[in-house]
Amino acid sequence: MPGRIPEDFIESLLERVDIVDIISARVALKPAGRGEFKGLCPFHDEKTPSFTVSSAKQFYHCFGCGAHGTAVGFVMAYDGLEFPAAIEELAHSAGLEVPREAGLAPRQRHDRLYEALAAAQAWFRRQLGASETARGYLKKRGFDKVTVDEFGIGYAPDAWQALNNELTRAGFAPDELERAGLVSSGQGRVTDKFRDRVMFPIHDRRGRVIAFGGRSLSDRGPKYMNSPETPVFHKGRELYRLYQVRRGGLPERILVVEGYMDAAALHQFGFTDAVATLGTAVTAEHLDLLFKATPVVVFCFDGDRAGRQAAWRGLETALPLIKDNREVRFFFLPEGEDPDSLVRAGGAAAFARQLDQARPLSQVFFEELAAQVDMKTLDGRARLVALAQPYLDRLPQGPFADLMRTELQRLSGQRSLAGSPSTPARERSAQAGQDRSLTPVQYAVALLVQRPELARGDAVFLLEITAPVKGLDFLRELVDFCSEKPHLSTAKLLELWRERPEAPWLARLAAQDVCDPDAMPQALADTMARIRLRQVKERVRELQQAQLVEGGLDDHRTAELRELLSLRLDNRQD
Repeated sequence: MPGRIPEDFIESLLERVDIVDIISARVALKPAGRGEFKGLCPFHDEKTPSFTVSSAKQFYHCFGCGAHGTAVGFVMAYDGLEFPAAIEELAHSAGLEVPREAGLAPRQRHDRLYEALAAAQAWFRRQLGASETARGYLKKRGFDKVTVDEFGIGYAPDAWQALNNELTRAGFAPDELERAGLVSSGQGRVTDKFRDRVMFPIHDRRGRVIAFGGRSLSDRGPKYMNSPETPVFHKGRELYRLYQVRRGGLPERILVVEGYMDAAALHQFGFTDAVATLGTAVTAEHLDLLFKATPVVVFCFDGDRAGRQAAWRGLETALPLIKDNREVRFFFLPEGEDPDSLVRAGGAAAFARQLDQARPLSQVFFEELAAQVDMKTLDGRARLVALAQPYLDRLPQGPFADLMRTELQRLSGQRSLAGSPSTPARERSAQAGQDRSLTPVQYAVALLVQRPELARGDAVFLLEITAPVKGLDFLRELVDFCSEKPHLSTAKLLELWRERPEAPWLARLAAQDVCDPDAMPQALADTMARIRLRQVKERVRELQQAQLVEGGLDDHRTAELRELLSLRLDNRQD
């Protein structure tokens, strides 16, 4: 059974593939000088190319939307694959076979669950073929055979143990079936979880069946029922049909509906970019998945009070994730309608026209808050500012956040708002974090990420003394790691450290313009010298503080302090 992909194979693979070749097979690129290429970004709409690919770094970066990464990351984002599948894809393009280390990776421990779920899906499909009642229900609802087959719709018969008996005979143990969410046990017996229901398989991002949704054909139990949470299925992390939508490339938008039937009906009428939530509110993980696939997300909610409340919860979740290349819209359905009934009643063209009227997040935001105050009075407009400001503070810095504050300023009549576009650029840069104002340690890390081979230079070292300098241990580890690998590239470093918590930060630093390439060796040497001096100063401060608190130092620390003071004096004289 396959295990973890060895790191040395990933290194070898990245040596064999060229990111320029990988991306140019999917995106039109033109030379832009010094081993760089440029093209239109595939991750957001643009007319002027801002998407660059560096042959030297083996790294891509879009100055328009901020997308960046290695060849592996590009294949994951563009083709909609998870890491192992992306490695497989790149290996295939290079004519290599992916080896596996002995032992099971965490995901492989659940292979039996995936196998049980796949067997259940095949059985449900056979049962649909044998059930005239289930087929009649789908036909009555207006679903043709093409849609039924495309969605893999099946049927769970009205029997207590039919699936359990079938899969037990196939060699699956009762505890495996229960862990997969297919059966329940209690009072000395095992029973099928789904009975007399039309079944919709739910897939993960690799196309594996991980759960089911069932629509009851009787009045018993809830109308819709999902699989329970299992080791392979978490409702807040999955979206129904996202795998199939991503399989067709990166869509211009994705429609988010509430039910399987809605997604199936829209697909049948030509709206193949519809996904569905799984009975939960929209989560940050949902939005992260959606924005990796498309720049525009359109939520379809009921137009009643409950629908608007659900929309507001989705809006709150989206605010911290909204960037200039991302857009959220809300389509409120007419009362008593759902996407299924609406598209069947009016047809695809009418539904498309209504969909074009979906309201942007900014409009919904201000309308909802303005409805809570009296906009005709100063007091009401002041309260609008008080209500809106905490939400606007959650927006990432950028043009969208500035425009939202400008709109609040216009609505309220207030001339200046904290954090508004009138805030000086330097102050906004400081609010945005450290990406544009790096400490010496961060600057050294950025230089090493972009030129790992510089770690082998004679001037790149740290003193072997303890000192409370933030990030020093990480920098020391990075220097050692880079110096031990003579052919390390930016892409290799990022992929080998993909699972590290610092990985996203390193990727951002790789995309940042920190220094002219020709000046990087001297810049790193100078920066490391400043960091070493900082080490000395901080350690001296520690020892002097201990001297005051303890009334003196032992011989060992006294000698250390004397040596450090001498070293610091020598540095000043230099």
